[in-house]
Amino acid sequence: MPLSTLLRGAVLGLGLLLLAVEVLQPSRRAARAAEAGLAGLAMLNVAFLAFLCADHIRFPLFLELMEGTIWQHFQRAATLQPIYVAPAPGFVPLAYNPLYYVVAIPFSWIFGAGLFTLRLVACLATLGSLLVLYLVARDKTGSAWWGLSAAGLFAAAYRVMDASLDNAHSDSCFLLAALLGCLVIDRSRTRAGELSGIALLAASFWFKQHGALFLIGGLVFLSVRNGVRRCLPHWLLAALLGPAAYLLGGPVAFGPFFHYFTWSVPRGWTEVNVETFRRYFKFVYKSYPVLAWAGASLVLWNALRQRSRLDIWQVQLAFAALSGLMGAFDPGSSDNVFIAMGTWFVLVGVLGLEAAARQSGAVRRYRLHLVALFAAFATLAYDPREVVVSPHARESYADLMGLLRGLDGPVYAPWLGQLPADYELRPAAHWVALEDLIRGPGKDTRNNPLTRGLVEPALNPAGPAYLLTHQPIEDRPELAFLGEHYVLQQDLGERFKPLRLLPKRWDHGWPRYLYRFRVEQGGAAPRVRAAHSRAIALN
Repeated sequence: MPLSTLLRGAVLGLGLLLLAVEVLQPSRRAARAAEAGLAGLAMLNVAFLAFLCADHIRFPLFLELMEGTIWQHFQRAATLQPIYVAPAPGFVPLAYNPLYYVVAIPFSWIFGAGLFTLRLVACLATLGSLLVLYLVARDKTGSAWWGLSAAGLFAAAYRVMDASLDNAHSDSCFLLAALLGCLVIDRSRTRAGELSGIALLAASFWFKQHGALFLIGGLVFLSVRNGVRRCLPHWLLAALLGPAAYLLGGPVAFGPFFHYFTWSVPRGWTEVNVETFRRYFKFVYKSYPVLAWAGASLVLWNALRQRSRLDIWQVQLAFAALSGLMGAFDPGSSDNVFIAMGTWFVLVGVLGLEAAARQSGAVRRYRLHLVALFAAFATLAYDPREVVVSPHARESYADLMGLLRGLDGPVYAPWLGQLPADYELRPAAHWVALEDLIRGPGKDTRNNPLTRGLVEPALNPAGPAYLLTHQPIEDRPELAFLGEHYVLQQDLGERFKPLRLLPKRWDHGWPRYLYRFRVEQGGAAPRVRAAHSRAIALN
């Protein structure tokens, strides 16, 4: 039986045992023991999250599929080069907004412009988000125990959040900006404070496009609380920091292809069908059934009975749920698109359980709120071994570098993109960035002229050349044509398994398949027609 199943059963069993004890023989001592057990669970999860940050931050290769390409963005930002430029074999921009790369620049002055710095920024943002959840839940409930419960559940959701909170990615910074914006608005009654909160919510958009929903949510909340007329400056500031800056300043500050990559490309991924909603609701009921129910119940109760009790956290729960749905509209997205939604489920769900315990005699009598918390922790439980990196990672990385340096030609590694140090991969166009340019509903990504043009150095090498892939090249439709020109030289098996990527929605494995460029019998390399290999016209 999987360890994750055993852990879920053990945690849920404790909750059910508590319920049985309370029904048969009510005892305050039993309730205190359950509260202490839940506090212990919360602290254990927080400690493990801190351990993961320390464990992952110096991992020598990539924790997440796109870390190498994100590092390239960071390098360009740190050297004041435009980030969003025409796609080329050496660099294809991703569709994310750029503030993460910019925020990391001051840290690079101390720690260098490497993966460590990007992960450090992500870890600090994650721990900052955890602290915000603790403070909000503590202050709203008047209890540090409830605050610890919220922090612990957030930490426990690490795997459900696609093991992405400490990766070199913008998710953690986007989340922290959204949380801080709401925190400032929640605690402010002055115009200056409210405007500061709006500025932070606008910053969340500049980390990730989904932040626009939280900006709208903040404006709606303030307009209802204060009146639309008093909030005209807030709407004006949001318009300046959001649409105006995006439309007018984005290309100037970040490169001429800014709008193409951050708007035109992701717009083409949207697909709305039955599967979209099936994925969305399945994720919610599998990952946050108790917390989503408790949070939604609190919001509906207050909306119908006590509107004055609707605070910004409850209002933003609806916009967080919309952000998750927006992510589900892209069938190719990973589950990191649900991070913000899950965070709001945790916070508002905890507040909902506390309100139920305070207002309902039956909930207090049978300790149902404690049982619900045990169930929430059980739902989020996972096998910790899945996310702890191998102790042999560094020696495996040195072995990989030795392999690459020992080859007599350039290496294209579509799953890696580019390495931050030790070896230069050529070309460096990551398959995710390539696929992003051409995928969408009804589109055939096979043998696309744009893709062929961007990997031309691999198609027309001057001499010996190699492919290093995590999966058989024919498994990637947009790059399968490379199999016509490369022959598998060696399946490296588990030699580099210590360098495995963290488990996500999909398991992308580790460097495994080494291909060599196919040479014709006469010794000459087959040339690829220029009409295909040089077609880099953007759609």
